[in-house]
Amino acid sequence: MDPSVILVTANAAKERLTGWTPWAFTWGLIRRGDCTMLAGARWTLSPDGTATFDATVTSGADDTAWVIWHVDLLDAGGAILGSLATEHPVGGDWRKFVRRMPSSAEHYRFRAWASFDVARWADIAHLRMHSSCRAPA
Repeated sequence: MDPSVILVTANAAKERLTGWTPWAFTWGLIRRGDCTMLAGARWTLSPDGTATFDATVTSGADDTAWVIWHVDLLDAGGAILGSLATEHPVGGDWRKFVRRMPSSAEHYRFRAWASFDVARWADIAHLRMHSSCRAPA
């Protein structure tokens, strides 16, 4: 091949590829009221617009619940791009995730599945999770 052709292509514009590697967002220990979410809680977002959550929670009191009120998707500047939406709405709220904890003597696995606007994938830099511990209604 003629080397002059290779030199010409070196100046071609590059396309940014985001790839198909999921984003993993992990938290340290979180305490809210009587409840504790152990270190290692993780939201995993995939470029197809799906998300999964995996955590272990416990409570110092019986009949409580860990409530994630909503999870915001943020860009690098901290602007909110949207929220994760659950596949199983709680009380009609598509942004809320709940794990009931009947016994204070147990640790519970908190799993959740969600989706988000796939058009936001390239802009996602951070997640902000809003949560609390409360007695179930």
